[in-house]
Amino acid sequence: MRIIREDRDSKVLVVTPLLPEHKISKQTKTTIKRNKIPFTWITSEGNNNIPQNVQLGLDEYRKNHRYIPPYILPLDRDIILGRNMLDRMVFILDILPEDVAYTYSNFEFKGEIDKKFPAIPFDIKKLSYNNYISSNSLIKIKFLDKIGGFVTDEHYKRLLDWCLFLTFYQHGYIGMPTPNANFVATSTKDDVSAGTVQDFELKRKRVLEDFVKPIMQKEEAQATFDPEPLNDVLTF
Repeated sequence: MRIIREDRDSKVLVVTPLLPEHKISKQTKTTIKRNKIPFTWITSEGNNNIPQNVQLGLDEYRKNHRYIPPYILPLDRDIILGRNMLDRMVFILDILPEDVAYTYSNFEFKGEIDKKFPAIPFDIKKLSYNNYISSNSLIKIKFLDKIGGFVTDEHYKRLLDWCLFLTFYQHGYIGMPTPNANFVATSTKDDVSAGTVQDFELKRKRVLEDFVKPIMQKEEAQATFDPEPLNDVLTF
């Protein structure tokens, strides 16, 4: 773990996971400065998958610090943050109801893949079909701890962020968008060739079976219990 920045009374612990040969882009270093809130920024290096590196960074920071910010933001190494992205996300998470565990922003890929993902309202039916929430989301650490931390099982690699948000829902927590926050992620040929379509579909089937199916079964069971209204039966 390496500490890049450590503000007093930080609101956010930003963790950038890195493979040993990777470095943080200049654009990320420049655009993250366009925020006013105090934050701490660390890197976590290793040959692990991305969520596992983030979890290890959080765990190591905890070992050596008595104060831990209330929020954590996994931040990829090549993200171009929109102006005041952290400020706006923190503001939203501060005022949202207690059961909201995280907030997410608009984002888009530019480069080898050009695609936009608007920060639409939370919808478990849409989330159960495919993930539309970025891993670069602001999360309440206390709720992350309650669900056992980031999902790091290699069995679901490439879709571990999707697994995380489904796990939050399984524990009764949802996310909400920050409509005026955004970022851009650079898409390269290496990203596109990181895995085959067949591997992606295999992992997707696993997530559907192990995460989505239990959610849908629970939702259906609750829907079948629909008692008749009492009306004026109990009038004595």
